[in-house]
Amino acid sequence: MKWYSQICLSLLLLTLATGVRAGNLGYSKEHPLLMGIDRDYPPLEFVDENGKPSGLDIRFTEELLKRLDIPYTYSPNSWEKISDDVLNGKVDLAMMVYSTYRKNITNYSRQVFRLYYQIVYRAGEEKHQRFDIRDLGGKSIAYMSSRPITDTLTSVGAVLNVVTDLQKAFIALSKGKYDAVICFRYQTKYIIEHNKLKGLRAEDMTLTPREYCYVSKSKELIEAINAELDKMDAEGIITGIYGDEVTSQFGGIHIPEWVWYAIAAMIVVFLLAFIIAQGRYQKRLRKEMERAQRSEHLKTVFLGNVSHALRTPLNSIIGFSELMSNTPDDSLSQEERQQMLKLINDNGQQLLYFIDELLQLSNIEANDLTYNRIDVNLSEIMERLAARTRKKTAPGVEVKVEGKGGCVYVDPNMMELVTMHCLDNAAKHTHSGTITLSYTIEDNGVRIAVKDTGEGLPPSLRNNIFALLTEKNTYVQDEVPGLGLSICKAIVDRSGGRIGAESPPEGGTVLWHWVPAKIIRREG
Repeated sequence: MKWYSQICLSLLLLTLATGVRAGNLGYSKEHPLLMGIDRDYPPLEFVDENGKPSGLDIRFTEELLKRLDIPYTYSPNSWEKISDDVLNGKVDLAMMVYSTYRKNITNYSRQVFRLYYQIVYRAGEEKHQRFDIRDLGGKSIAYMSSRPITDTLTSVGAVLNVVTDLQKAFIALSKGKYDAVICFRYQTKYIIEHNKLKGLRAEDMTLTPREYCYVSKSKELIEAINAELDKMDAEGIITGIYGDEVTSQFGGIHIPEWVWYAIAAMIVVFLLAFIIAQGRYQKRLRKEMERAQRSEHLKTVFLGNVSHALRTPLNSIIGFSELMSNTPDDSLSQEERQQMLKLINDNGQQLLYFIDELLQLSNIEANDLTYNRIDVNLSEIMERLAARTRKKTAPGVEVKVEGKGGCVYVDPNMMELVTMHCLDNAAKHTHSGTITLSYTIEDNGVRIAVKDTGEGLPPSLRNNIFALLTEKNTYVQDEVPGLGLSICKAIVDRSGGRIGAESPPEGGTVLWHWVPAKIIRREG
């Protein structure tokens, strides 16, 4: 018989478990919860023609109490007596609008949904008068008893008409008895449709929406209801029974499902755009950091090399000056003295030329360089530059000009500056042979090349001849061409052109550059 005892015990425990929730709150089939409802408050709660409680509140309360396993029954009464029944303990539970005046003498649940106010008036009346809350002074307004509405209408000077039957008030409004009726939105829709009223118009009001809650003297019952309401809200049961129009948190306006999908899609697109933009920003930031680090390195090397370039002529100037100052006049011949003065002067000129190049380069790097383009004859400029170079070359060095020019739209000063730097470099390093200045119009621009038969580019300079002394120890007095070619590169780069250097197999050096130019006319 042991197994039989175990079955009986299990059934007993199951019976106790199913009744524990209701038992803990003091309700049973013998003593069910008494729910107070309004006999005539459609569509929320009312008694139908068969005497049966009906309405949305009834459906929702039945679901709620079923989930709480609480037996219940209804106690219909008139609207004005429901609150007294709750406060006096004649009923255990009811649904009412939250009131700050009663919150200390009873218990309210969390809101089931919000009630939004509307003002209803006869269509066409808006042409003659406004129905904004501030314009209701002197108008006859009907409404069910509500302290906030009473206070508001009193403050604006309206004529107050407290009613107990909204359906009768709507009918009276349509016949001209009142100027307007104030009620909740769901009441407006139901009463107009149910009574088939024509010629009424409704507008939302800027009154604070009210919270529709359960109310009871029992704090434990309200706590149990609150816990269950959270679950029912999460499961969509509240919306399922009352509908979006009542439960919407957006002023009672129904928002179509596609709008939510559109908003979600916009958020996703925004997040993707933000992530992409952030990635590009981070990439650009890394490049800027690398450029800044590179710039800092170049500045350090550049300043070191420039200081070396400045010290070399200065040491010569200071050294020979001290030698002449400390040596008695009779110890130096006139020839030696003249030679020292020449060295001092040559190094001074070299120093002055170098400082002038630094200033030019500084102006270019600071974007102070401007291009003044005009129509020029290319052949005339090349012949003039060649004539100037012939005065600087060593004896026996020939300067030739080759090419077919024409009329082009360029900055002649910048073109002459870059070309002359290349010619000066060739003249300096060519002691015999030929310097050839060639020019052609190609690729919507002008290409100019200077070829010499000098000693050619030293291996240490072939990859750095145009750089701003960016490699350590590149400044060797006999090899570095100064800053002239660096200035050329800066000018050409600013104009959107290209510059380069070559070492032909037969020897010598070719310095070339191409700059964009508008072609006005070509020579045949």
